[in-house]
Amino acid sequence: MSSSSDSQERTARWRRFLSDTRIGSAPRAGSNDEAATADAAHRQLDERTDYNRDYDRIVFSSEFRCLHDKTQVFPLSTSDYTRTRLTHSIEASCVGRSLGHQAGLELHAQGVKLVPSDLGTVVAAACLAHDIGNPPFGHSGEDAIQHWVEQRLSPPGEGARSPFATEAEWRDLRDFEGNAQGFRILNRLQSRERRGGLRYTAATLGAMSKYPRPSVLPGARPKVKGRVSEKKFGYFQDDHDLALEAYRATGLREREPGVFSRHPLAFLVEAADDICYAVIDLEDSAKLGLVPMLRACELLEAVLPEPGRRKPPRHLETRMAQARAGAIGRLIPQCVQAFMDQVPALEEGTAERSLTSLRPDVESALEAITDFTSEFGYRSERVLQIESAGFKTLGGLLDMFATTVVTDTPNREEKKLRQLLPLECFQRPEYAAADEERPPKRDEAILRLTPYQRLLCVTDYISGLSDSRAVELFQRLSGIKLPT
Repeated sequence: MSSSSDSQERTARWRRFLSDTRIGSAPRAGSNDEAATADAAHRQLDERTDYNRDYDRIVFSSEFRCLHDKTQVFPLSTSDYTRTRLTHSIEASCVGRSLGHQAGLELHAQGVKLVPSDLGTVVAAACLAHDIGNPPFGHSGEDAIQHWVEQRLSPPGEGARSPFATEAEWRDLRDFEGNAQGFRILNRLQSRERRGGLRYTAATLGAMSKYPRPSVLPGARPKVKGRVSEKKFGYFQDDHDLALEAYRATGLREREPGVFSRHPLAFLVEAADDICYAVIDLEDSAKLGLVPMLRACELLEAVLPEPGRRKPPRHLETRMAQARAGAIGRLIPQCVQAFMDQVPALEEGTAERSLTSLRPDVESALEAITDFTSEFGYRSERVLQIESAGFKTLGGLLDMFATTVVTDTPNREEKKLRQLLPLECFQRPEYAAADEERPPKRDEAILRLTPYQRLLCVTDYISGLSDSRAVELFQRLSGIKLPT
């Protein structure tokens, strides 16, 4: 790797990985995209990097703000201390910035000509957005949507009234995935009137995509066991073209049509999430009294090497804070080292294991923490009760809104429910010019969409609700609690 030609080749490859191409901004046949021209003019006056702009766009987005009332682990917590998806994402972003910057310094030392801080910013931005597509009640909310689709809707060919034209459309919703919804939010649901939404860089979109593949693999083949990039899927059929544009712009290896290797920086995003998921959730469980504070401190202190451990302070709150900081500080350089050990495979697109799994000491320490938290924290009675209520809430909202938009002839009740869905839910860039001249009525906007696209509009709306708002809306529409 030390030769000049190798360094030049690797530099060129990393320039592709760090592509600042804004997805959706390429001129299309017959288009007159004034927004793209305005963006280009503004960039000449803006001293921020394109990656800094991505970061800021995520921070100022309404979808990011909504994470303040979305479950991390403990839904609808009354504690001021407990993390939400918002605080988790911010903390993961801080860890991600350190991981990216340190990896950038190591790559630069190997002769790759790049700006180390750019890697830090890209990973930080991707970490900010990594949970932005999660529905209310976290992974339980994903399960609720998947369960509802499986119980209520038929796949194509198995029901005369199936709303799906293809197996892939059916699987998009039956296996509803927050990662794919996050990609959709960034590329379609923000600034809906233009292709590409807020038009993030290909680098940021690649780094946030842990699973760059569709819901149905080519030939309907099964997932390859142990291939981490195929564990879930990362984009819906409705967003297929934008996904291909993003992944190809960064030079990711396309193993099969629409199926890509992971972006190297996606491994750092995953590591930041893994670190925060383990360390922070244990701290929250201890603060809520679900696990003994002393035992939580001991588990975190076990991450540190024996020679480097100091005598712990007597005050458990202080001990916990020091143990958390020490554990994170220890895990970051270990994950960076795992990243650098895997650089050839990462650059070639053949790496298929998480960074934490490559370090046995890290993997065992994190497993001990997550197993303990899972047993005593995640499965506490209050958590299970609220998650069960979340199932009923999301299933009930889908019962109300899905049939309302799929039908072409709504009844009286369905007409009222339609009015509760914002018109913007049904806006698409291909109709933007016509809509500007003559804004469509809601029924007109719905009729021009396929049944699959209409269902996506409903999951867009419901998954965009906060936990509290979803509960309140369900109660009001069910007559349990009337508006005041």
